[in-house]
Amino acid sequence: MSNEIDIIGIRSESLCYESDYVPFISFKNKFQKDAVEKYILEEVDDFFKNILRKNFFQTQIPYHKIITKSDFIAIDISYFYENIFYDLGERDKNGKLKPKIKWGITFDEKCVPIRVANQYRIKPEEKIGYFDRREGRPRLQYRSHNPYPPYRQYGTIDINGEPIFYYLQFTLQEILDVIEQL
Repeated sequence: MSNEIDIIGIRSESLCYESDYVPFISFKNKFQKDAVEKYILEEVDDFFKNILRKNFFQTQIPYHKIITKSDFIAIDISYFYENIFYDLGERDKNGKLKPKIKWGITFDEKCVPIRVANQYRIKPEEKIGYFDRREGRPRLQYRSHNPYPPYRQYGTIDINGEPIFYYLQFTLQEILDVIEQL
């Protein structure tokens, strides 16, 4: 008789995850996977266009290549050159570096110390979405179509004070809710 408890599985060695701290997430079928990926891409697009109000091309670093704050101590510096810095040398016609922004999702709150939301005044009689109800504060509205907190948490890796990589936090509950709606 085995003493091993089989509550959750472990990742396959063949998946080559860079981090020891990134959970392996799996779906029952391709339909679920596609729905979750569509949701994430819509949220990422909303984050860059409506929250940061930046319209630049961004590239996703695949989930299995993401590292967390805990990995920074042990990871080889070549990781950064191979996954983040490899295309930073391109310049525009004026010789200025072209921003090559990358992003990846994380479930680790230590990677995402910043909370951001769209801010605008809402009339008191309007009861849409989430609000900052403290006295004298502007009311916050973000993703009123969505039952999650009125903000997105994120973190960055910067060069010379300019973000070149964005960690965007998603919660497991968000992922489960997408699947439950199918």
